[in-house]
Amino acid sequence: DQFRALFGACRVPKIGERDTVEVDPESSHVVVLQNNQMYFFQALNMSDGSVCLNEQDIYEILTAIKTDATQLPPDITSRNSLGVLTTLPRKEWAAARNLLVATSQHNETALDVVDGALFVLVIDDVSPKDIHEAAANMLHGTYDLRSRDDLIDYQAGSCCNRWYDKLQLIVCSDGRAGINFEHSAIDGHTALRFVSDIFADDVVSFAQSITKTIYSDNDGMFPSIIQAEVKRSAASVIPKKLNFEFPQKILDKIYYAETALSDQIVASETYVLEFTEYGKTFIVRNKMSPDSFVQLSMQLAHYRLYGKIVSQYEPVLTKGFYHGRTEAMRTATEKAATFCKTWLNPSASNDDKLTALREATVYHSATCKDAMLGKGIERHLFALKCIADKNGIPTPDFFSSKAYLKLQHTILSTSNCGNPSLRLFGFGPVVQDGFGIGYIIRDGGLQYSISSKHRQTKRFAHTLKQTLIDMGKLLQPFDSLKVECSVVVKPDLAKDTAEYLEAFCDTYGESPLPNVASISLEEPTVSPSRKHSRGFARVIRRQSSMSMRNLASFGDDITPRGEGNRKLLVEED
Repeated sequence: DQFRALFGACRVPKIGERDTVEVDPESSHVVVLQNNQMYFFQALNMSDGSVCLNEQDIYEILTAIKTDATQLPPDITSRNSLGVLTTLPRKEWAAARNLLVATSQHNETALDVVDGALFVLVIDDVSPKDIHEAAANMLHGTYDLRSRDDLIDYQAGSCCNRWYDKLQLIVCSDGRAGINFEHSAIDGHTALRFVSDIFADDVVSFAQSITKTIYSDNDGMFPSIIQAEVKRSAASVIPKKLNFEFPQKILDKIYYAETALSDQIVASETYVLEFTEYGKTFIVRNKMSPDSFVQLSMQLAHYRLYGKIVSQYEPVLTKGFYHGRTEAMRTATEKAATFCKTWLNPSASNDDKLTALREATVYHSATCKDAMLGKGIERHLFALKCIADKNGIPTPDFFSSKAYLKLQHTILSTSNCGNPSLRLFGFGPVVQDGFGIGYIIRDGGLQYSISSKHRQTKRFAHTLKQTLIDMGKLLQPFDSLKVECSVVVKPDLAKDTAEYLEAFCDTYGESPLPNVASISLEEPTVSPSRKHSRGFARVIRRQSSMSMRNLASFGDDITPRGEGNRKLLVEED
């Protein structure tokens, strides 16, 4: 159950060993990042998990935080932007974190507050000028290098205003919002469920505010999406500021981490393609899998631009299995290569191109279904290699072969994740010369967020758009359909559409589980110490949780501007 690692979870770097994902099941507070400064406030009652503040309380808390955070200019706060250390290589971040903890007990407690938070609310003082900048800001923040009067440069962008070890809810000054999540313990569809519930509850709440004046029912004929009981606490819900004691070595490390991060951002480019000519409905009507169609369009676009068939990766959900995550699907099949070569063959007819497209999509869909049912091989081989490396066992020459290494060098890393609650979904490339492509298949369009380093991202997007237009010309358009007067028997939709319902298109994680009863699996041997464990192999429960009293006594109080010594108190209803 990946939802156990969604809230109150933190990826913690370790010296001399792998990172662990620690989960605090009793987490009850939220950390806020604004202008490179950290704050926190109590959100849940620790006694029963109910919400301890209402929307007005949250508004006042965030207003107070904004007032305090903007008192310092960015040239000052950027020097102490601790979150930028989470962008370092993990061993470097582990060493810096250990030094920070060794400096004082106060620092250790402050890090416990961050690690044990439900999530991090990031408030960015930026307004992206277009969708491309918005996507880049959600991925890695903005780059805004400025100079002081003494000609000393400082980073004023939002790239330092992050904490990548935890789930981040990012909100820009113009109201645009996004999610940036730590991928090691959860997959995209888990974070998507969180986003979907937020979006749907907002829509339903607005509908309730209208219909409750008409209908006597409390919910106004629309049941709430999120059943959260609000019990406003009699205790103080004052937001607190987290301050750290930085030795000079940590301040130097923050500066060097920022310059290294800035290099990465300058070298990166994110471009959004919002294709509106057609979408899922049009592709399905032409009896093809939408996901397979989109996968082949990306391979063809690359082939048209560079004349090469390259390694292309797509994750396929294996949630039908206990602790199942994903299997790797490789789009660059023999059928896909034939399709690309046929497409650029000047002597090939449209019928030849369409036949090659259909054969490639059918093969891609069948292979995806095999992967969904546990018949893939790549995760299995990777696990064997990891076990061998961990135990000092020599690996077969296969793992160092030219073919295997070329397969693992994924030029096109792709993933399909989304629903109407999202406008975009994306991520960075996994190799220096690759593309990271997140896409969403809509009924009437296709959304792509494309990222790369030192590549022609915009040109690739334009080639992909033209490829989609050209592929669409081969298919039967809507206006060519005719209405016949004969009696039409309603088709069995379950049978007709089964071909197009694939694991990776399960946006909510709620579709029926695949039938794996026919697969013979032996009961694994489980040690007594882990027999009743429901966590992940590297997800552990935090050894301690901070009590509400400890949280209330830690951190510095802040007061809203113009309110004197007035504190944000909530009276018991």
